[in-house]
Amino acid sequence: MSLFALLGVPAFALLVFALDRWLNPAIRGADPPARARARAAATRLPLLHLLWGFLYAVPCFFLGRLLAGIFPPSYRPFLLFLQILAQDQLFQVGFLALASFTFLRAAGFQALAFFGAGYLSLIGFAASLATAGVQDAYALFLLPATRMAALVLWPALFSRRRESFGMERIVLSALLALIPLLGALVGWLFARSWTAWAGALSAALLAASLAGIAAGYHE
Repeated sequence: MSLFALLGVPAFALLVFALDRWLNPAIRGADPPARARARAAATRLPLLHLLWGFLYAVPCFFLGRLLAGIFPPSYRPFLLFLQILAQDQLFQVGFLALASFTFLRAAGFQALAFFGAGYLSLIGFAASLATAGVQDAYALFLLPATRMAALVLWPALFSRRRESFGMERIVLSALLALIPLLGALVGWLFARSWTAWAGALSAALLAASLAGIAAGYHE
């Protein structure tokens, strides 16, 4: 089942890529030679960013494991939420945010999405190996689903924020900060035995990412 953590996120990224190409009117309306060249270039660059994401994840995983020790295990509701936020969301998405605001600050939606796919895939797979034998529905399905949603929601909001000003920029920044909080809420609900609510929230995040692609909010 650990293969889902490795293959689920890249497979979802390929689905996003296919939807983006299908819904992109610029490529559909081009002449056949230009369309072929655009598709070839659009395939090479995302795959290269996918590889970069894998490589970037290696040091981030070990650093994240060290930083996660700041929050000791606890069954108190708020401390439990902080632990899940740190262990499963904040440091992973934080390192992704660091890449987005530094050497990927000029990258487009697809480049950011595929970089995030490679990064989150290796992070998830390494974490699943580290907890082998004690995995549950959250580790096997719900957490990968929140990462699938994040690899779309984060680059979509970030690319839109980069071109916005004033109040819109503030709102988009708040939505970016909300992504890890909602992901941690999924884990918190599951840990509190509210499995149905955790599954519903995870599904809602995933549906929001797909709906946004269909609506073209990454353009």
